[in-house]
Amino acid sequence: MTGLVVRAIGIGALSYVVVHLLAQTHLYATAAVVVALVALAAVGLVRAVSRMIQRAGPPPRAAAPDTVTRDLDHAHALLDTVPAALIVLEAERVVFMNRAARVLARENVTTLRDIAALGDAAPRLAAMRPGAREVVPFADGSAAYVSCAQFSIPHASARRLLSVQRIAGDLDAVEAKAWGDMARVMAHEIMNSLTPIASLSESLEQLMQGRHADAEVIAALETIKRRSHGLMSFVERYRAVAELPAPSTGIIDVTPFLDGIERLMSLTFRERGIAYASRVVPDGAMARFDRELLEQALINLLRNAVEAVADMPSPRIEIECNQSTTEIAFDVRDNGRGLPDEEPGKLLTPFFSTKPGGGGIGLSVARHVALAHGGQLNMRPRVGGGAEFSLVLPVSAE
Repeated sequence: MTGLVVRAIGIGALSYVVVHLLAQTHLYATAAVVVALVALAAVGLVRAVSRMIQRAGPPPRAAAPDTVTRDLDHAHALLDTVPAALIVLEAERVVFMNRAARVLARENVTTLRDIAALGDAAPRLAAMRPGAREVVPFADGSAAYVSCAQFSIPHASARRLLSVQRIAGDLDAVEAKAWGDMARVMAHEIMNSLTPIASLSESLEQLMQGRHADAEVIAALETIKRRSHGLMSFVERYRAVAELPAPSTGIIDVTPFLDGIERLMSLTFRERGIAYASRVVPDGAMARFDRELLEQALINLLRNAVEAVADMPSPRIEIECNQSTTEIAFDVRDNGRGLPDEEPGKLLTPFFSTKPGGGGIGLSVARHVALAHGGQLNMRPRVGGGAEFSLVLPVSAE
């Protein structure tokens, strides 16, 4: 580029000399020589400029508005397929969330503090520096892996990108399968041993009674028989964790579905003086799921809530169903004792129970039903007391 400028200046100087010679003197021969030099220099300059233009190519054409819109839609669609929640922050203001983040927030938010699921972790995430990585606890007791990066765009201040991935999210299905396999093996082995014991104890009891055997022997045999049958019933209950059938889904009208569950539980609510209400948003919501499996899951959640509100002065339970374009959530709320202070996540573990004599399978079955539908079961404490269990299912493309 510098060489072209020098050539142009030289041509200008020689042109001035030609004009001066022709105007002020009669040195026509000299002027002709200078004109020839100017012509040669001009030809070289034109060729150099031509080569530079050829190398540079034509100027870039601005993208058509339709193309830009299509590219943005494609980028948003790709981000929505990412299972991690992606949140873009400008200072502390939320300026973008992908689908997973919107599911986490469950409503439009302005700052991280507006996302109830983050709980006390919200200020901690808002203060994260670019390059930081942390494992933080959520309000429901679960943990998430969070990383922070920084980027900038023209004519805007620097922004931070938070990637939030629940640690349990990808492990739920694996964990559920492990528990199911264990329960299946335990049920098989225990039943194989208990069945002949129960049968033999019955036969011996009948034999001894016919021979007027000692009362203590008969009582002992009766105890063995009773405990064998009790253990067999106990194992059968846990077998439900391992042998849930695969979902057989269909399009279900949610309002009549919840009305049917209310009819099943109405006697229990009346006997215990529990105020009950249900709500569906929007009216006429339809969703695809297995009616029988989801009914069993929600009944388990309601029974758990009934136990939680026992001895409360004004017991209250409600179900609220909210459907969006991406998910449908069945929220079971109560004003009972709330979640345990330590490790509330254990409530979803098979065979774990905080109730005396509890089997610990009701919430586990509900969780398995959610996982079988590609969803999840979340829980959180309620402001003012009580708990909320949210069974969330994805909405199919249909």
